[in-house]
This record gives sequence, structure tokens and C-alpha cells, in this order.
Amino acid sequence: MRSCFIALALVSSLLVTLPDTAQADRARHDNRLYLADRGEVPWQSLSPQEQDALREYRGNWEQYGGDRQERIRKGAQRYLELPPDERRKVEQKRREYQQLSPQERERLREEYQRRRN
Repeated sequence: MRSCFIALALVSSLLVTLPDTAQADRARHDNRLYLADRGEVPWQSLSPQEQDALREYRGNWEQYGGDRQERIRKGAQRYLELPPDERRKVEQKRREYQQLSPQERERLREEYQRRRN
């Protein structure tokens, strides 16, 4: 009987020291709602495929405004819908762009903006 009481006391003490996963889940949920209220897209709300496609943005994701996050996310969704051969072309163009000088990149951005407007 005494050993049963000791075992019960041990289990009780362990339960008290375990983190409240429900509380942690509520905190994550509340944080997502807070970000959503501000128009932001929580990183955790992205699908695994979107997270993989946007991995280079992960470190700064929370610094982007909600509008920019949504534009980036939509770009990732369009990319994920492309057939594999089109994805390879996009990746090739991206690598070429990364090799340009800052001045050349700026020139291309300005040209893109002119054509877009």
C-alpha cells in the first residue's frame, strides 16, 4: 500500500512539472490570430511546400508587412503550380539574376516597374 502511495505521489509530481501543451497550443493559436488581425501571414500557416519554396525568406519573414508576405506567398503558390520544366526555367533565371551586379539588378527592377505601370 505504501509503495502504491509513493508511486502515485511520484506520478503526480511529474504531471505537475510537465509543460501544459494545451496552454502552449493556445499561445501559438493566439499569436496566429494576433498576426492575422494585423494582416500578417504567420510562417506556421504556410504549407510545407510553401515553406520549402520560401526558405530563403524564413529569417526575415516576420519583418515583412502583411501585404508583402501575401504577395510573396502568392508567388510561391504560382511557382508550385508550374510544371517541372517551367520550374527549372524559373530557377535558371533566378540563378542568373543572383549573378548580376547590384547596378544591373536595379536597372532590371526599374525596367520591370516601368513596364508594369
